Amino acid sequence: MVNKMKILSGPIPGQSLTKKAGNYPWEKPSKFNDVDEIIELHLEDLSKEDSIDNLLLILERGLPLNVLVETYLTAKVSEGMHNIDVSILIAPILHEFLYNLAKDSGIDFKEFPDEKIIGTKEKALSLLKAELKSTPKDEQDSGFELLEDMATTLKDRVEEGPPKQEEETKPSKGLMSRSI
Repeated sequence: MVNKMKILSGPIPGQSLTKKAGNYPWEKPSKFNDVDEIIELHLEDLSKEDSIDNLLLILERGLPLNVLVETYLTAKVSEGMHNIDVSILIAPILHEFLYNLAKDSGIDFKEFPDEKIIGTKEKALSLLKAELKSTPKDEQDSGFELLEDMATTLKDRVEEGPPKQEEETKPSKGLMSRSI
């Protein structure tokens, strides 16, 4: 009975279509549409001294670079800055920028997780939370806010979880269920 209640507690398929569109930033037109302009804005944001120290620290603590880039871009999409298509286009550029930044700084970091490990997002979220918790008040600058936005985005994705498996269904006995 408990398993059935968990299934029933989720959103009903099509439920999002019953609300007025445009309630969330990502449901509205993007703030920016020019890919070159968006790349420039992201590189400016990531090049700030306040951002660099926080990004390098979280990379050094074990957050894989590709997870950092993906989370950063997902946060920007959820803010309505640009759409997911633009994220796909610019992700390699931001990855390369941060890769070179980390290499030039001499820190030891992972570019990708060792394997397709289940729980990578959960581990990334715990790293971000630990970093945010350990940051003193006087050091909570724009880089701290950047990590905070990323943690919020990642938290939403972790809580969403993987798609739930349906309970095993009995094979249909109707005419259309016959296999050829």
